[in-house]
Amino acid sequence: MANEKEGQALREYGNRKKRLKRRRRIIIGFLLLILAAAGVAAYIFIGLKKYTDYELIKTTEVTGTNAVGYIEFTEGIVKYSKDGAVALGRKGTPLWNNSYEMSDPVADSCGKYVVIADRGGKSIHIYNEKGEAGNIATVNDILAVEVANQGVVAALMEAGKGNQIILYDKDGTELSVIETTTSTQGYPLDISLSDDGRKLVTSYLSYTEGSVTNMVSCYNFGEVGKNRTDRFAGGFKFDEGIIVPRVEFVNNDTICVYKDNGFVIYSMEELPRDVHAENVEGEIQSILYNGKYTGIVLQQEGSTDRQLLLYDLKGKKVMEKNLDFNYEKIYLTDKELIMYNNTACIIMKLNGVVKFKYTFEGSVEGIYPINNLDRYYLMNGKDIMEIQLK
Repeated sequence: MANEKEGQALREYGNRKKRLKRRRRIIIGFLLLILAAAGVAAYIFIGLKKYTDYELIKTTEVTGTNAVGYIEFTEGIVKYSKDGAVALGRKGTPLWNNSYEMSDPVADSCGKYVVIADRGGKSIHIYNEKGEAGNIATVNDILAVEVANQGVVAALMEAGKGNQIILYDKDGTELSVIETTTSTQGYPLDISLSDDGRKLVTSYLSYTEGSVTNMVSCYNFGEVGKNRTDRFAGGFKFDEGIIVPRVEFVNNDTICVYKDNGFVIYSMEELPRDVHAENVEGEIQSILYNGKYTGIVLQQEGSTDRQLLLYDLKGKKVMEKNLDFNYEKIYLTDKELIMYNNTACIIMKLNGVVKFKYTFEGSVEGIYPINNLDRYYLMNGKDIMEIQLK
């Protein structure tokens, strides 16, 4: 009898335990469902939320001459001019201030590094969040510079009857040299360096026997490129008359080649290969890109209307939108499209929703995101203002 009672008690205990586990699973499932619904609601709310005004959080006066330009890096924003550069962190705190003398400063950024060089001159300055990380005095005049996320710099320079591209370490050590001649390769239009500094793409225009041709060449400075002549990893010759003024590593393994009648996407983990070619009708007014998308703004002949076309990096069109805003600059952030002129701006989500449209009382020289949500830097030349949308 005792054994029977003990068995019954054990069965009841087991049943209660099963019921408790079942209830626990139901409660946990219900809570997860609520959290998922809240996440979806928050995502929709953020994606569709619109702002009509802003609050000034902080103003930082920046000394020196008027800005030639502004450039983002992971730690904040850099204002650069002919006599120096100033950096502000993401919280609006000054990071560093550095002086130099340049006639025509040009800049590039990648990760935590920024490079500023004197186009037509011979000086290159490399910066990170702590200030100047290196400076390089070149032998030849600089045409363009690119920087990678570890501070490696690629400099395109004039060199006698041709050009050269030199990869430098931060301390000025030459890592690799590519020599070209005008008679063979032609005239350089653009270069771009991959994020890791191991790959390079160039665009050269040549004119021979009355024919204009454009060649895009890819180079690999890693293990794969060691056994290749001049590190040449592959190239693409475009039809006669097609010009490629811009090439970009939009992320470490993807190249976008922007030609005068469209664009081509190439994948290049080690060697380049075709992904997608897009031909368009009309004049390309602007190009824009980030690590996930590429886009162009078109204007048809005889029309003042402009059309934005946005694609993913496999070539699928994800947005087509008419633009009636007369912008002076347009670009993509990670999550938004920003365009502005000297008095107004529009911030648009990548789903086409206009998040913020505003006409300011003062001049606008730049607007850049701080937190990818509702805080931005607003530049007016002498001041860098931190604003919050509302």
